Amino acid sequence: MTDHASRRLEIALFILILLIGAALRLVALDSAPPGLTHDEADHGVDAARILEGVHPIYFTVGYGREPLFDYVTAVVMLVVGRTYLASRLTAALFGITLMSLTYLWVRISTKNRWFALAVMASMAVGFWAVSTSREALRSETLPVMFMAAALAMRRGIIVEDDAEPGAVGLRPQVEVERYSWFVVAGLFLGLSIYTYLAARLMWLVFPAFFIFLSITQPGVIRKAWPGLLIILLIGALVAAPLIYYLVTNPGAEVRVGQLAGPINSLLAGDTEPLRENIRAGLRMIRVQGDDLWLYNIPGKPLLGPIMGLLFYLGVLIAAFSIICPYRPVHREIRSYHDAFRISSANAFMLLTFVIGIVPALITGVGASNTRVIGMQPALYYMPALAVFWMADWANRQVGRQGAKAIWVSYSILLTITCILTIHAYFRVWNNARDVRVAYHTTMVATLNYLNAHPEIGPDVAISTITPGRFHDPTIARMVLKRQALRIRWFDGRSALVIPNGKSTTYLFSQVATLEPVLASYLEGKRTDQIILRPYDFDPTVDVIQWNSPPVSASPQMTFGNILSLFDSHITSTQVHSGESFHVLTFWKINRRTDRELNLFTHALNDSRQVIAQQDSLGVPASGWVVGDSFIQVHTINIPPDTQPGTLQLEIGVYTEPDIVRLAVVSRDGQPAGDSMIIGSVEVIAP
Repeated sequence: MTDHASRRLEIALFILILLIGAALRLVALDSAPPGLTHDEADHGVDAARILEGVHPIYFTVGYGREPLFDYVTAVVMLVVGRTYLASRLTAALFGITLMSLTYLWVRISTKNRWFALAVMASMAVGFWAVSTSREALRSETLPVMFMAAALAMRRGIIVEDDAEPGAVGLRPQVEVERYSWFVVAGLFLGLSIYTYLAARLMWLVFPAFFIFLSITQPGVIRKAWPGLLIILLIGALVAAPLIYYLVTNPGAEVRVGQLAGPINSLLAGDTEPLRENIRAGLRMIRVQGDDLWLYNIPGKPLLGPIMGLLFYLGVLIAAFSIICPYRPVHREIRSYHDAFRISSANAFMLLTFVIGIVPALITGVGASNTRVIGMQPALYYMPALAVFWMADWANRQVGRQGAKAIWVSYSILLTITCILTIHAYFRVWNNARDVRVAYHTTMVATLNYLNAHPEIGPDVAISTITPGRFHDPTIARMVLKRQALRIRWFDGRSALVIPNGKSTTYLFSQVATLEPVLASYLEGKRTDQIILRPYDFDPTVDVIQWNSPPVSASPQMTFGNILSLFDSHITSTQVHSGESFHVLTFWKINRRTDRELNLFTHALNDSRQVIAQQDSLGVPASGWVVGDSFIQVHTINIPPDTQPGTLQLEIGVYTEPDIVRLAVVSRDGQPAGDSMIIGSVEVIAP
C-alpha cells in the first residue's frame, strides 16, 4: 500500500472511530443517565450563574469544586440554553476531544498511524471512557487538559529513540524543536489544576518523564531542561490564582479532609486501611472495580477479561522497552517492530498510569472511576501496545498474514467490546433501580409533570427526602421550565409546609409520603398520580389539591425574629420507658435567612439533663417563603432505663454549623432566653 493510500485509509478510519465514539457519547443524553444527580445540577446552576456575572475562581458547592468545567459549560449554554443538557453535552465534547488528543499524541510520539488508531478505538468503545463522557461532572476535563499539555510538550521535543532493544551502542539524542510549544504545554498543565482534585498529582508525570529521558538519553538535561522549566513555570503561573485562593481559604476544600483518612491512619501508625485500599485499587483494572451504582455497575472492572490481559501484557512490554539498552538504526520505520523501539512514549504512558492510579490506592475502590480518570489514556494505550507487539511477532514468524490475523482478531474484540458497552451502559446500568434512585428519576418525573400541566400552580409544595438547598431544589432549577411556580420544599416524613395561599398543589412521592400523625392537618384530595416503573424504589407520586386557608393563629413566642411559634401538641402525656411519642410544633415564617437553621426538642429530667431529644427541620430555611407556616414533628424515644418521673419538653432553634441558639422573645416583647418549655410527659413504670 502506498503512503498516500495509507494516509487516506488512516483518515477514513479516524473519522469512523470518531463517529462511533461520538455516537456512544451523544445519543440519548437526556435519558442516559436516566435522571439528574444534584452534582450535575450544581454544575448547571453554577454555569448559569457565570452567565449572570458571577465569576468565582473556586466553587464551594459540593465539598468544593474546581471551576473549568463550569466555565466551559457556560459557553455551551450560550448555544443550547440553560438546561442540564448543556452540562452533559460539555462532558461529551470533552470525551470526544480526549479521543482525538490521545490519537494525536500517540501518532506523533510513536510515528505509527495504526497504533494511534488502535488506542483511539479502544477508548472510543470502552465502558469506562463512555460512561465518564456522559456524566456532567468536572472530572472529565482533567485527562483532556493533561493530554493537551502532553501533546504540546511532545511537539516541542524530538526524541530520537527509534532504536531497537538488544545491543549496547550509541544512544539516541534529544532535540528541542520549538520552545513556544513548551509555553503551550505549561498553559494546559496550569489549566489542569482548575479541572479536578487528582490534577494535584498528575502534573508530576512531566518532571518524572524528563528524569526518565535524562537517564536514557545522553545530553537530555543540557538540551531539554529549559523546556521542562518553561512548562513548570508557566503551569505554576496559570495555576497560581487558584492555589492562592485554596491556601488562603483552607476551609473551602472539604473533600481533601474527607479523603485523607487512610493517610492520617498511616501517620498514626495504623497501616491496614492504606494496605487494604492499595489491594483494592490494584484489582480494579480487571478483577473488582468501583462498587457505586452512581458511576459503575458495582464491581465491574475497568477492562474486560481479554482487554485486561492485554493491558497487563502491554505494561510488561512498556517496562521492558524502558529498561532495555538501545542501538541506533535507520530512522525510517519499516515494520511493526520499529514502532516498539519508541520507549519514550511507553515511559510517558507508564508514568501516567502509575501516578493516575494513586488516588484509588489511597482512598480505595469506592467512587474510584472518577478519582483515577487521569490515567484513562494510559489504560487504553497498554492493550493496543500489546496487540502491536503480537502483530509484530506474528509478522516475523509467519509473515504479513499472521499480522493481519492479529489485526482482524483485535477488530473483532473491539466490536464485541462496543456491543457489550452498549448493553452494559444503556440497558443494564441505565435501567438499574439503584441508578434511577441515585439520579433522582422520581424528582425529574415530578418536575416534568409540572412542566406538562400549566393549570397547576402557582403555589406548589413538593415532599422529598432531600429538600435541602443543594439537592432537589437545584435539580428543579435545571429541569423546571415554569419559572412562575412558587415551590415549597419539605420532607413529609417529618414536616408539613402550609403555603400562604388559597390553593396549594402537593406532590408526595411514595418514599416521602406524609407522616401519619400529620395526615389530619392536610384536608386535600388526590387529583392525579404520577406512575413510574413498578420496580423503582419510588414508583408513584401522589398529586393532592388543598384549598384550605392559611393559618391565622396568634404567635406565642418569636425566635430570633425569624420564626414564630403559634401552637404545639404532644401526642402522649404518659409513656413507658422504652416507648416513644411525637411532639408537633406549629410555626410561622416571619422573614428569610441566609443561615441554615435546625429545630430541637429536648426531654429534660428534674436536673435539666437531656434524657432524649431529636433535632431536625423538615422545611429547610433556604426555601422559605415569608408568610408561610409549617408543622414540625419530632419523635422522642425514651431510653429503656429511664426512671419514672416527669420530663419537661424544651424546644428551640439554632443556626448551623455553629450551633448558636436564636433568642426567644415573648408575646409582649420581653426576652425569654434561648429555649421554651411547651409541656411535659410522665414516664410511668412498666
